[in-house]
Amino acid sequence: MKVRLVLVALMGLSIACGCSSSPNASSTSTSVASTPPMVTSATGAMAGALADGRLIFQTGKDVDGVAINAKKPPLYPKCAACHRADGSGGMKLPGGATSADLRYKSLVTKQKHPYTLALLERAISSGIDNDGKPLDPVMPHWALSKRDLHDVATYVLTQLK
Repeated sequence: MKVRLVLVALMGLSIACGCSSSPNASSTSTSVASTPPMVTSATGAMAGALADGRLIFQTGKDVDGVAINAKKPPLYPKCAACHRADGSGGMKLPGGATSADLRYKSLVTKQKHPYTLALLERAISSGIDNDGKPLDPVMPHWALSKRDLHDVATYVLTQLK
């Protein structure tokens, strides 16, 4: 929930800063150029992180086209293959497992101990859930760079509704 609020606040701040003009600025396109670079780069960084996270989730490759790997060979090479493109899960997997619903409502709203960004990153990379228990062994322990792990976890927590 805190992650979502911070992201909403950052996006709101960037929109407000990008759309406002200083008292001395004219109403021409030069007011856009007066937007502080920090806000522009923060907004761009967030958009880039979400694009990378979406690519990883949907295709199994990061924004650079590099395939993600797991510590042991995964059943499927991408998150969406088990959890569906919309994150709804519910797919029957070998050994009797059913893929988890990764939408916000299931990960945060309906949890006694809601997933945070750090807890979701731990689940993706180590197979440990929000209560500290192991996930089903069919869940791969993805070996992602720190950036890619953060990006896919951010995408899941903020974009899957």
